[in-house]
Amino acid sequence: MKKIIALLSVAIFATAVFAFAAGDAKPELRPAQKIMQARVAWLTAINENLGAKKFEAVTKDAGELAAQTKKVGKNLPNPLGKELTLAISSLAKDISVAAAKKDGDTIKVKLGEIKGKCGECHAKIRDKK
Repeated sequence: MKKIIALLSVAIFATAVFAFAAGDAKPELRPAQKIMQARVAWLTAINENLGAKKFEAVTKDAGELAAQTKKVGKNLPNPLGKELTLAISSLAKDISVAAAKKDGDTIKVKLGEIKGKCGECHAKIRDKK
């Protein structure tokens, strides 16, 4: 009787562990999703660092965003996607230049333009059905 109870206890415990482990798995992100999450992180950091007047950090983040979007944009087959991505690269470069001059107003304008390009891409490419 004790062996049966012990065996049932182990079986129940193992089932609970496997069920928890299976429910915790997250699907792997597609490459495009990873790229977009990096862009959102840079934009968020730029916005936060601008508020804290950390212009050196804004310059760094904007430079990284410009480099990534330029690299990705060159290889995009979709003409509209390529145009929008390269426009974001140019705007991010403008932010980097403005941050070096500590020109917060220009940075805000350029951030708004980038967000507009992001919205346009989402509306015309990502969310198009």
